[in-house]
Amino acid sequence: MRPPRFFLCAGEPSGVGIGATLMRTLKRRCPGATFAGLGGDAMRAEGLRLIYDPARTATMWLWGNLKRIPAHRRALRACIADWERERPDVVITIDYQAFHLYVGTRARALGIPVVHYVGSQFWARRYFTLEPIRRAYSHVLLIHEFEQRYYDEAKIPATFVGHPLFERLAERPPDGAKVARLRSLPSPRLGLLPGSRHGEITGALPVMLDAARRLPEPLSLFVSCARPDSRPFVEGALARSGLRAEILDGSSGEILAASDAALITSGSASMEAVYYDCPAAVIYRLSPLSYFFAKPHITCPIAQPNLVAGRIVVPEFLLPSGASEGVAEAARTLLSDPDARAAQRSAFATIRERLRRHPAPSEAAADVVCRFLR
Repeated sequence: MRPPRFFLCAGEPSGVGIGATLMRTLKRRCPGATFAGLGGDAMRAEGLRLIYDPARTATMWLWGNLKRIPAHRRALRACIADWERERPDVVITIDYQAFHLYVGTRARALGIPVVHYVGSQFWARRYFTLEPIRRAYSHVLLIHEFEQRYYDEAKIPATFVGHPLFERLAERPPDGAKVARLRSLPSPRLGLLPGSRHGEITGALPVMLDAARRLPEPLSLFVSCARPDSRPFVEGALARSGLRAEILDGSSGEILAASDAALITSGSASMEAVYYDCPAAVIYRLSPLSYFFAKPHITCPIAQPNLVAGRIVVPEFLLPSGASEGVAEAARTLLSDPDARAAQRSAFATIRERLRRHPAPSEAAADVVCRFLR
């Protein structure tokens, strides 16, 4: 019997980290297994045969998705062509619904089971129908326990496996020397994490910098740059702001471990703040068109810590423009008010306890994936 073939799709950096951890677990479970698909450097280091660069597809919200349709089509064609050459036993899609609903639908039409990691938050969007999810995925792996009820009610096969970010961060501790150096700089220290997608960075960073410009000086300012190709934009935005800050490449953990507070683009980085116990405010910048269509249909918080806690723990801002006054006020409160920071840290401790589980998320996810091996 030949070793299993897995096809993984991760359309953005947070998904790449989840995919790499899952691949390591599957390699232990299935010696000789092969992996192909879409993913970044961490997945390639684990043995992924890359068929298409997912950096060309990652986006969020309506206008960004419309602009990426041609890239989505090219990536989907590459997936189908690879399945025809070497049929996988299981397709594993990770987050990024805008693309993976199409991937899953085409794979299942060919009789290939599809396991989707990080469930769609259909319960948060009035306009989202359930039928595309049922059609695309054989099984969904959930990262938040409260989601299980919604999937059960919708009769969509799903399993809560735990939050994979904490597992990944535990495997990759921050650089202690870098953290110590950043902590040696004068307080208050504010971290800016504008996102991992270039579109997020170009939208969020100017708002964050404008908010920081409104804060009292002196201020030690750190800016995370998650993408090398975004660094020219980050440097230009910082120069235009007139602020002095240190730009750190791929160092979100070090920034959060060293900062007194942070401004963060909505996404997995908000849960990194929970992990590193860094008080934060969360923003998401939308184009006016996306805001117009999305805002009436969003029925719950956008920040993951607030979703997990079931209440507002971190201030959150869904912005259709560059208005930064509210963001600046939230940052000012976190930097100047010890009680505000303590309240967030108390809630973060509860969230961390809630999300820790055994077995590790990758082990629980691998259990489900391996059920589909014939």
